[in-house]
Amino acid sequence: MKTILKSYFLLAILFGAKVFAQTFVVDTKDARNQAQFVSDAPFEKINGLVSGLDATVMINSKDITQKPMGKVKVAITSIKTGIDLRDEHLRSEMWLNSGKYPYAEFQLTGIKNQSSKTLTDGQKVKATLLGKFSVHGVTKDIEVPATLTYFKESEKTKARTPGNLLVANASFNIKLSDYGVKIPDMVVGKVNEEVQITTNFVASDKNAVSDNLCGTCGPNKNENKFNPCSVKKTETKNNPCNPCAVKKDMKKDNPCNPCAMKKSDKKENPCSPKKK
Repeated sequence: MKTILKSYFLLAILFGAKVFAQTFVVDTKDARNQAQFVSDAPFEKINGLVSGLDATVMINSKDITQKPMGKVKVAITSIKTGIDLRDEHLRSEMWLNSGKYPYAEFQLTGIKNQSSKTLTDGQKVKATLLGKFSVHGVTKDIEVPATLTYFKESEKTKARTPGNLLVANASFNIKLSDYGVKIPDMVVGKVNEEVQITTNFVASDKNAVSDNLCGTCGPNKNENKFNPCSVKKTETKNNPCNPCAVKKDMKKDNPCNPCAMKKSDKKENPCSPKKK
């Protein structure tokens, strides 16, 4: 009994953060999830929209500072400013070079300065998101002021999308030169060196694969490379949740491994009769 309790305690330490975390995923087909940018120069103001926002956030609603993780990504090719020729220029090699660097991405690594550590139904939480922002092949550490709001599933929230929801609104500024983007002399005064970026999205835990440690065969399995049922499973050989991992036979104590001993006794196991 002591051995069992000791093992359970160790597992709680190792996996506690993920056990209590919820995974929220954006519906990429919902055009209301988007990013905007503004360049306010002396001779011209440019308002741009980037659609097709993709985001996944893992966060502990009881303590949002406890190892939050996430990624928000937009396609540079989807930039729209209202002038087609200008859009082509922004995507060109002279500017953002979408052919070589097709995405802009923010990777969440931490949270600080939060107005509350807990997410409660309908309460807005202001916080500073810590992470890495990448664009034009350059990655830099940044801090992003944001507002997070959690909504439990209800008839009202279902009108937007099923599931418990995480609504995120964030805004931050970047300098183009910090990311290797040089403003051509011909447009000096028309493009500001500093650009404001704003993101707004609604993510749902129903879009996530699963709340268990590894995530088994959820509805979006083919979109999640860490899902054992994913079509990309062979690309993640070092993923301990992957049944095709090269060392799968060495992970007998991994409850998410279908090759583990007593797999049928473990409800988290994708081979278990109780899988979702």
